[in-house]
Amino acid sequence: MRIIPILALCLLAVPSVSMSTAHAHGPSTTRGWHRPVPANAVRVMIEAPEGDGFTTVQHRGATFVAGELGERYNVRLVNDSADRLEVVVTVDGRDVISGKLGDFKKQRGYVLDPFGEVVIDGFRQSLDHVAAFRFSSVRESYSARRGTPQHAGVIGVAVFRERPQPVHHHARRGWADAEEIHSARPSTKSPAKDHAAGSAKADKLGTEFGETMVSQVIEVPFVRKSSTRPDELHKVVYDSAQRLRARGVPIEPVFVSEPWSPDPEMVPSPWPAARHDDRFAPPPPPRRWR
Repeated sequence: MRIIPILALCLLAVPSVSMSTAHAHGPSTTRGWHRPVPANAVRVMIEAPEGDGFTTVQHRGATFVAGELGERYNVRLVNDSADRLEVVVTVDGRDVISGKLGDFKKQRGYVLDPFGEVVIDGFRQSLDHVAAFRFSSVRESYSARRGTPQHAGVIGVAVFRERPQPVHHHARRGWADAEEIHSARPSTKSPAKDHAAGSAKADKLGTEFGETMVSQVIEVPFVRKSSTRPDELHKVVYDSAQRLRARGVPIEPVFVSEPWSPDPEMVPSPWPAARHDDRFAPPPPPRRWR
């Protein structure tokens, strides 16, 4: 069972969302949680549906996560502050609610209550369903199938604080206590892709528009303190452990140091400009069989 999240209406920009779950602390490199930066109000964690974390490394000021082809994952956001916050999230440069190119100035997000948290488990299809996040090849990723493969491999989180409201508006906090629902959880791996997960040569990872799952939300009001300037920006780069090692990221248990010079034109961005007006994430175009 899990808590129904809340999709808040951001009055200075666009609507937003919130969920809640527990959190834990751990070392900088771990099959689990990564150590938060003390100055930040929000912690970002990439985890399996059962709550286990993926290998996460803080390296040269950036966060790297080692994923595996076919595995499903969630994005858990924890609010360590006493403030109500809005978090606008992108996966592979695509907004997780609208499916548009990431633009935190115009797009809505999920709302975190003080010391609360949210688990985002897919691209939102409606107020009741999401398409699961599942590691895939770049070619099969949602972003590539919508025309932006260059942004595969990155997760972005923009955090906005709330404009102070009159005391009588605080009654809205009670909306966060929603009834629990039962949700059937599929296996964490896609059987059709298990053979590729152990491949000797690893391809770059992306995130596909996965199977439809129940994930209910409601909309609530939220007014940003600043409508266009986030209080925090988080960026998480993910790829296979083999490819991260090749880039010089110290993923355990083996460290392989090789020079890596990315093409500036191909570096993924979590916040490319938005161009579409769809409210929720539309399905990708159908595959073209040759």
